[in-house]
Amino acid sequence: MNMPNTSSNSDVLSKARGFYASLSSSEKKVADFILKQYQETIRMTLADVAQESGVSDATVLRFCRSIGYRGWLEFKIDLTQSLPNLPEQILDEVVEGDSPGTIAKKVFNCSIQALTDTIAVLDETNFKQALDLINNAKKILLIGVGTSGPMANEMHNRFLRLGLNCHVQTDSYIQVMESALLTSKDLVITISQTGESEDPLRTTALAKSNGCAVIVITGNTASKLTDYADIVLLSVSRETRMETIASRIAQYAIIHALYVGLAMQDIPRTLNKEKKIWEAMMNMPSFQNSK
Repeated sequence: MNMPNTSSNSDVLSKARGFYASLSSSEKKVADFILKQYQETIRMTLADVAQESGVSDATVLRFCRSIGYRGWLEFKIDLTQSLPNLPEQILDEVVEGDSPGTIAKKVFNCSIQALTDTIAVLDETNFKQALDLINNAKKILLIGVGTSGPMANEMHNRFLRLGLNCHVQTDSYIQVMESALLTSKDLVITISQTGESEDPLRTTALAKSNGCAVIVITGNTASKLTDYADIVLLSVSRETRMETIASRIAQYAIIHALYVGLAMQDIPRTLNKEKKIWEAMMNMPSFQNSK
């Protein structure tokens, strides 16, 4: 079968119709659902589409590959881009004509919903095990690329205040270099909302092959990244955009919760570290000159 060129921004629905005759009967069920409910599809996970189509998750993946995509994420990105420019692709629930105040309220409500959903799926046992892995690690490598990069830097800032031996890398090449030197005594914490980005996958897989423990912060439990994880912490967001906004709020909350959880395990040590940091900052010439 000649596969279509998915590098172009062509109409995904046309591809589904064009290859329809060559699909298996179960794959046609997926195509039928998507062709009728394409607006809803951009808001759904692979598992959601499988359930609505009455097929298995693997069948949805085979459908994507049958019309020329490597996986669900690539298909969904192309589907989103091939649809008309809708206001909800900027932020779900926002519509043309909303007043500035209404837009602000919807943004806040979207963030609140992400936090509420993330709390609902927070597994206390997983969270406790994550704290244990962090405490017991000889060295911690924090990785994130793209919009997950700032989250990795924020985690580094928090952990550094506790005196943990941690490094942050947002450059894919240096990530691989550092990961290659990790051992079974070390820990990698990977932040990726989709869990499908190539660079974090490669780095995490390499660390795992060296016996390194892995914590993953993601919004996709079915992603390839979670296959390498010892602990998965979910940051839930209902947004349909690939570069989500509210998910960053959820990620930050998870990071801050880890920091506070670690800090509360040894309060005198935490206060001593904070005192040293404050004293060092007070002695900086730039700080003294600002008085």
